[in-house]
Amino acid sequence: MYAACMWVVELLLVLSESKIVFQYVPEFYVESLVDCFHALRRSDPPFVSPAVFLKQGLASFVTLVVKHFDDPRIVNPDLKDLLLQSISVLVQYREFMHVFENNKEAINGLPRSLLSAFDNRSWIPVTNILFRLCKGSGFASSKNAESSSSATFQVFLNIVTFFFALVFTSMCYCVTVMEIIILVVLKVLLRETCIHEQELFHSFLNRLFNTLSWTMTEFSMSIREMQDKHQVADLHQRKCSVIFDISCNLARILEFCTREIPCAFLMGPDMNLRRLTELIVFILNHIISTADAEFFDMTLRRPGQQLEKTNRTMILAPLVGIILNLMECSSTSEHRELNDVMAVFASMDCPATIHFGLQYLLSYNWSNVLRGDAFLVKLAQLEEFSHYFRHITMVVDGKEEHSLNSGDEEEDDTCCICYSCDSDATFQPCHHKSCFGCISRHLLNSQRCFYCNAIVTSVTRIAES
Repeated sequence: MYAACMWVVELLLVLSESKIVFQYVPEFYVESLVDCFHALRRSDPPFVSPAVFLKQGLASFVTLVVKHFDDPRIVNPDLKDLLLQSISVLVQYREFMHVFENNKEAINGLPRSLLSAFDNRSWIPVTNILFRLCKGSGFASSKNAESSSSATFQVFLNIVTFFFALVFTSMCYCVTVMEIIILVVLKVLLRETCIHEQELFHSFLNRLFNTLSWTMTEFSMSIREMQDKHQVADLHQRKCSVIFDISCNLARILEFCTREIPCAFLMGPDMNLRRLTELIVFILNHIISTADAEFFDMTLRRPGQQLEKTNRTMILAPLVGIILNLMECSSTSEHRELNDVMAVFASMDCPATIHFGLQYLLSYNWSNVLRGDAFLVKLAQLEEFSHYFRHITMVVDGKEEHSLNSGDEEEDDTCCICYSCDSDATFQPCHHKSCFGCISRHLLNSQRCFYCNAIVTSVTRIAES
């Protein structure tokens, strides 16, 4: 059985080199191969020793699933899901993760394919894979959960610099350095893909925002359903736990983006930064509410329930990490024209909610997950952010009160969507108006006008008089 699996893998890899021939390969070959592979992997006692399994055959199987889980020549979406699920399962194990990191096909194509496959159908397994690649490097995350290549990007740069120095001094050291570099590839290449493939990354980021907002909404609705029924069914409890776990994974991926690609939020239009801020406020508002607190307490009292599986720390820690990542980049960046993180937070129409949320994060018991002086410094930075936010909002409130008392009446040209900016954009062909930020954000997910549902062909900025 093992030999047959290895033969089929090699056959499919050869056939996949032909664009035409591979289209006519029966689906049964791939389905049976994946089923047999996982049966061999899970067999007890092992049908094949782990050493043989890792050294002979696993690399070819990894190449097959990585190359074809997003292959347009595979028409059946269920078959693509099967290949993607195989990747999602394998990356959960350290020894299998090491095979991915040493696989040329995975190094070259996996990060881009994962970002492309994050759609309405495959977002859950892609989330699990991306979370596995990002795991262990966020705020208050467990170092024990790191992948075997959990080196920071700065370490990678140092290694590359050292490599080029050796190239010019002595060629005999090149192989050794390349062996070191291969251990940091996947996380680094994911970051590099996000930076260099900007259109793909911004499309992924838009879907990430939408998905995390949807999962948190579903989470809150499930809690309200449980409260309305005045009894907790095991099925509803399990549903809430699964949705919460997925939301935590998505939040960790978003934290990874703010740490490794902060320019996506701090440079250019501030739409991504505003969406990020709104999402932070949205999650905080739901997590720290009375209803959600009661649910967490009730869930943690379940017999046999693991505390780390449903714990508010899992969703609050990424939020703290996101805020600190943005503030750190803003203070250390050499670019002067950066979006003002504090100004965006202060522009939200719920300063009291934000202040209460920040105070909740500061008073939260982090002792179970935070160790050492480094984390105390992080919390001190968050406290400084909270004090500065409070000062800014008091200044803004004072200016608004003075403006109301002055009684000046101006022509009202406020955007009818957000009521915070002027209408400075006209839609074609219907000539309706809104602020440019609102229509730009709306067009990410729909091409129709807010008001008349006409298809928007272009947006024109209104010149300031």
